[in-house]
Amino acid sequence: MAQYVVIGNGNTAFMKSGKTVRFDVLVLAVGVRANTSLIKGIGGEVNRGILISNKMETSIPDIYAAGDCTEGEDISFHDKRVLAILPNAYMQGNCAGINMAGGSSVFDKGIPMNSIGFFGLHAMTAGSYYTAEQGCELYEEKSEGTLKRLFTSGDYLTGFILIGATERAGIYTSLIRERIPLSSIDFEMLKKTATSTAFSVEKRKQFFGGVV
Repeated sequence: MAQYVVIGNGNTAFMKSGKTVRFDVLVLAVGVRANTSLIKGIGGEVNRGILISNKMETSIPDIYAAGDCTEGEDISFHDKRVLAILPNAYMQGNCAGINMAGGSSVFDKGIPMNSIGFFGLHAMTAGSYYTAEQGCELYEEKSEGTLKRLFTSGDYLTGFILIGATERAGIYTSLIRERIPLSSIDFEMLKKTATSTAFSVEKRKQFFGGVV
């Protein structure tokens, strides 16, 4: 659902909240549409993408799918979504290949991620952002040119938004993807700085190869 309506002289956005925002350039993006026709044409289940299990198997036995055309589980959202990004496609393809070759593999770490930079300002996001009504808690830091938002639900990090200060964001991504309980780490430290020292020695060895 659109979050704004542009009217008037063409460079003012009226937000749902009632706030008005002036802009020079407005960019609208709706994403990609998965090609599901091949599976749909032979009776397979599709939605916005080809529906797959966590073994990358379609609803048709012994037929597998991976990558941008699929709709698999987003573990940060607890539902199936199209996750059209390279890291997920790579891991899905690896899982599908193992299973097609007679092995046994499961991919249950799919999450949305985005990273972009314009004019020296970098932004990164990952996971899902629940509202307070959905049981989410928000930690936020703001400064000149930077923004950090960490979204938690229960004992887990579910998503983050970083603008300006994106160093070591992969640590936050690992928290979401690996479903690491926040009670098992020093999350208060991680709120301020993305550092492996917030993890126990055992977890540093497991996720970071023992890096301090």
